[in-house]
Amino acid sequence: MTSRRAAGRGMLRTLLAGAAAAALVLTGAVSAAAEDVAATGTITGVVTSETDGTPVAGVVVSVSSTAGGFSFGAVTDESGAYAVSGLASGQYTARFATEGTGSGLLSEYWDGASDHMSAQVITVSDAAVVTGIDASLQAGGSITGTVTRESDGTPVSGVVVTVSSGTGTAGTTMSQHDGSYRVDGLRAGSYTVSFTPSDTGALAREFWDGAYDPGAATAVSVTGGEVTAAIDASLRAPATISGQVTRDADGAAAAGVVEVSTVDGGRIADAEIGADGGYSVSVNPGTYIVHFRAFDERLFAEYWDDAPLREDATAITAAAGESRTGIDAQLAAATAITGVVTAAGSPLASATVTAYDGESLAGLTYTDEAGAYTLALPPGTYTVETRAPLSNPIHATQYYESAAARSESTPVALGADADRTGVDFDLALGGDIRGAISLDGGGEPDGEGATVIAYRWGSDGWEEVARVPSWGAFAFSPDSTIDGGILPAGTYTVGVELPGYCTQFAGGATSLQDAEQFDLSAGETITGVEFALSVECPQPVPTLALDAASVKAGGEISVTGEDFAPGEKVAFELRSDPIALGTLQADAQGDLRGSLRIPASAPAGSHLLVAIGEESNLEVSVAIEVTAAGAGAGSGTGSGAGAPGGAAGAGSGLAATGATVPAGPLLAGLLLAALGTALARRRRAVS
Repeated sequence: MTSRRAAGRGMLRTLLAGAAAAALVLTGAVSAAAEDVAATGTITGVVTSETDGTPVAGVVVSVSSTAGGFSFGAVTDESGAYAVSGLASGQYTARFATEGTGSGLLSEYWDGASDHMSAQVITVSDAAVVTGIDASLQAGGSITGTVTRESDGTPVSGVVVTVSSGTGTAGTTMSQHDGSYRVDGLRAGSYTVSFTPSDTGALAREFWDGAYDPGAATAVSVTGGEVTAAIDASLRAPATISGQVTRDADGAAAAGVVEVSTVDGGRIADAEIGADGGYSVSVNPGTYIVHFRAFDERLFAEYWDDAPLREDATAITAAAGESRTGIDAQLAAATAITGVVTAAGSPLASATVTAYDGESLAGLTYTDEAGAYTLALPPGTYTVETRAPLSNPIHATQYYESAAARSESTPVALGADADRTGVDFDLALGGDIRGAISLDGGGEPDGEGATVIAYRWGSDGWEEVARVPSWGAFAFSPDSTIDGGILPAGTYTVGVELPGYCTQFAGGATSLQDAEQFDLSAGETITGVEFALSVECPQPVPTLALDAASVKAGGEISVTGEDFAPGEKVAFELRSDPIALGTLQADAQGDLRGSLRIPASAPAGSHLLVAIGEESNLEVSVAIEVTAAGAGAGSGTGSGAGAPGGAAGAGSGLAATGATVPAGPLLAGLLLAALGTALARRRRAVS
């Protein structure tokens, strides 16, 4: 028996060496065609085992140019020697592959590198022989174990055993007639081991140790040159989920598919519904969500048990060998929104028609060659949108009824007894806005990219109509090589968001209200919209508000403010002739609140209440009307004749009402008013 096994191993090496030689012959045939232009340099060396220094036969040595192109190769002989010839002058890397040799040694690159990127480069000159490109291969670790059937302990052959790491499959083999297996040539590290039987309907696939999900598998640690033993598997029978799927209206079988997934959404298995409405799915023991989907678009899909949404589904738990029967569904018939999509009066095929229930997606379908669509939905009221096909994205997105924005669309009501017909669209040519994004200090967005948003002016102000990612250049249409696009004609602006950078709007604006605007015509493409994003964001301008528009001289007025420096002391004055009113202090968020007393000596009339940040030196103001101390008009809270100005502390809970006005425009307005009065007096004097 020993001699037969030895002979078998010898035959295997011979076959592997032959296959490698055949591959080299093919490679040589290709390289021979260029022999008249390539010099014949050679790389030679010897491959041995690091453990005991013995030569290793059957190792495939592949020599690859760092400039790319075909590889050259050879197979080590019984002395471990090899020679790779026919090499043009240049730089090369060499790989020593042990796969299939049965040596248990690890493949590597010269000189002792584990991957191509870290391989040492070999320089070959014209007709030179480069010697000493040797390899001393390390012994890999091994994983061994036995696969049996849990029900009776008998061995199971033909089970595929796969050893995986975070970078992919590290080794695979198949269990023998006695259930044993061995995976050699593993680098030191931690691995996941899976066991996949040939008949998953009879036995369930599992991971070591007894897990059915790779995330729950127990890791197997491997040490170079050592055997990690007893990584066994005792396979159990799968669970079965079965039932009947019928039409709710008449009990007839509903042709379709049953989809089984894990609770976290991972798809496990599908089963087609039979002619009698029956189905059966074999799964690993566990907890699942079952989804019933008919081929007839007029039947609603649902989850078990009678749930329209996944989050409302009832989960099913099945143990090993358990048969969960009666997982049935009766699918309800739907009414539909129907219509035709045209472009300039011609049918538009493959257009997308989408229905929204509020902000939630309710349904989606595509038009046929005649431009017709059918969108089956539960009874309700929907916003319906259509978009041009990706193959020809030159027509603007449209909402029913001929609306360019969702806020302007006509709602579509669908009842339970009849279809809603005639929801038609005739798409106009669209436009596009294109440009580029750069970063402060150079470079372009990386990672997930920046988000570019198109805003269109509508009946309710600025409305977001499209957003796209960008890593530099951007366009809102899926094909930026053609003129026009999917944006409806109208007035637009554009904003860009990128984590870690200041949000910016067209024209370098920091707010949507101040952004540059673009008038986009049908079929037009606006280009050159540039953004240079910065990490230094402009500070917000402080604002003031009063609880009343007027106050009696000697009375108090409540003041609120925002966006001051945190903790900043703010002095208040009544102008035009400055009258100091005291100070208030902003809190940790830059907000302030308090009350100010207007001196009884303050002249009646229009004034500015001015706040001055003592640290920032910023001034903001708000208009205020001061009425005479004895007057009946005015809404001030106190008379206080002769009382000096002063401020009450924050936290008084006073209401924040009244206009907020920047200082500049108000001061300019007062100066102009004063100038106008002076001119009028001068004219009267002259006359």
